[in-house]
Amino acid sequence: MKVAPSSSAVSSLKALQAKVFGTSYNPTNARTGAKYLRARLQGPSMLSYYPPTVNFRAIEKLAPGLGRLQDVREIQREKDVERKKMLGKGPPKKGKLAGGEEKIHKRLCTDESDFLNDE
Repeated sequence: MKVAPSSSAVSSLKALQAKVFGTSYNPTNARTGAKYLRARLQGPSMLSYYPPTVNFRAIEKLAPGLGRLQDVREIQREKDVERKKMLGKGPPKKGKLAGGEEKIHKRLCTDESDFLNDE
């Protein structure tokens, strides 16, 4: 009749086995996330799945002066912006206030002499 080994002998054997083979010993079966840490990173393969997108601006930068290339979306966007300007719904002019005055950006300290005068 065969007798099963004691639980302490089995646990010590598993600890020794983990030490010999370089694996982690987890007697309580707690979740460690080792499966996910061992897995290959997905970012590089996902980025290389689709080819880089080609747009008209990139082509125009590479070869300026090719007059035949026209970006239909860019032309439509420019028309929409012009139409909104005519209706008075475009962006305000930079640096101008409602009264026509220039915006003045004040600094907290104009120069280093302000720090020296406080003494």
